[in-house]
Amino acid sequence: MANECKWDNKGQYSKKRIILYEQIFGEGYISSGGHGTTLQICSTLQNLEKGARVLDIGSGIGGPAFFLESQYGCRVTGVDLCEDIFTIAKERVAIRGSEVNFLLGDILNMDFAPNSFDVIMSRDTLLHIPEIKKYELFEKCFHWLDENGEMIIADYCRRPRNEDICESFNEYATDRGYDLHEPFEYGKMLEDAGFKKVDVQDVSSDFLEMLETELEQFRKDFNPLPISFEKVDYEDLEKSWLAKIEWVRSRNMRKGILYGRLG
Repeated sequence: MANECKWDNKGQYSKKRIILYEQIFGEGYISSGGHGTTLQICSTLQNLEKGARVLDIGSGIGGPAFFLESQYGCRVTGVDLCEDIFTIAKERVAIRGSEVNFLLGDILNMDFAPNSFDVIMSRDTLLHIPEIKKYELFEKCFHWLDENGEMIIADYCRRPRNEDICESFNEYATDRGYDLHEPFEYGKMLEDAGFKKVDVQDVSSDFLEMLETELEQFRKDFNPLPISFEKVDYEDLEKSWLAKIEWVRSRNMRKGILYGRLG
């Protein structure tokens, strides 16, 4: 991808936005769910132990990676496409004295030796990857994992492709460049790549509750607005939450957690 290091998804991940997101979602996090989603992912994984080799695709500013290192003793490699996100993560490696290895670049253009990882994880990231490239990535991940390796994905989803989605949600997904799938259709991609024991959880109800809780907390914490916030930022974020809540309630937008093993 040309100039990939300057990718910020149309300003969604500008440095200003990154700082705002972290103030909202908690230290180390820049997306809904924060640390709670990390705990949910960890509760599903079976290979988290001292020395486990973990690849975090879309590692952000490091919240999950640092937690896996400190809590489980994992050796984590994090990959992210956004330069500002990567820079913040690398700065925190130095501050924390961490050994997490953050890499800047497009995971689609990277390669690792076979059997390099025990766990591959990704949250709210693969929606940026077109469908045909998802298949390619899952096949790569299959070969990067150890023979008993496991992969877990938490991602935005949609209702089945044979059902229309509402115009506003379609415009949102199109504008962001998202490639979305119904959770079980998404899981089928892992099966097609060779993963066994694929388990798909439609966690849309949990996602809805989380969005409502986050919005309520946001309104409390940012009233009055701190100096670092502008009114337009507040209104834009509140509008985004309200829209997502409506889309999830109407089952246009869904959330899935997909898990698969090699053996």
